[in-house]
Amino acid sequence: MLISYDETHSLIDKLILNEELKNYYKKYGLCNTCKQPMTYTTFYCQPCHSKYFQSNFKNWTSGNHDVDEFIQKAQLNAKSRLQVIEWVEYDKFEDIEYLAKGGFGTTFKAIWKDGFMFWDYENYQWIKNGKTKVALKCLHDSHDITADFFKEVETSILVEDDVWVVRCFGITKDPITNKFMMRIDSS
Repeated sequence: MLISYDETHSLIDKLILNEELKNYYKKYGLCNTCKQPMTYTTFYCQPCHSKYFQSNFKNWTSGNHDVDEFIQKAQLNAKSRLQVIEWVEYDKFEDIEYLAKGGFGTTFKAIWKDGFMFWDYENYQWIKNGKTKVALKCLHDSHDITADFFKEVETSILVEDDVWVVRCFGITKDPITNKFMMRIDSS
């Protein structure tokens, strides 16, 4: 038996009491995994993705507690895939070349062997898209990681809809200089 659009929305209004969740459901639909309303954007379920990231925390470390904690909090609080950042081992980059030096740091171009993370909805897992051209931005004195470094990364992930802000998709560390670098979009 099929029910009409109006009957469906009437049922939703009765079953979902929280207005915010009700609006998410109407706008984005249900998560295929947990059957809860999707959050913030189509194809992104914050509770499911947060669980996935949390279960993976034991599988990586930057070697710096503050960096690990920052990335973990960002992953747990991400509201879309554009806000997801990750720790990327330096050896996952190849063909690293100097581009320019500015007032706040030095920029390099590189090939990221694994590429960006995408959610595979058929297999319910994050996957990588393969070799991708990227930029690496090393802030001056980033071997002594400061609040300024974290603020720059945080700003770049929170303003995902602003075309004028370069997005950060990960953090890495040059093992020779011990400087931390942001893995940023090169487009």
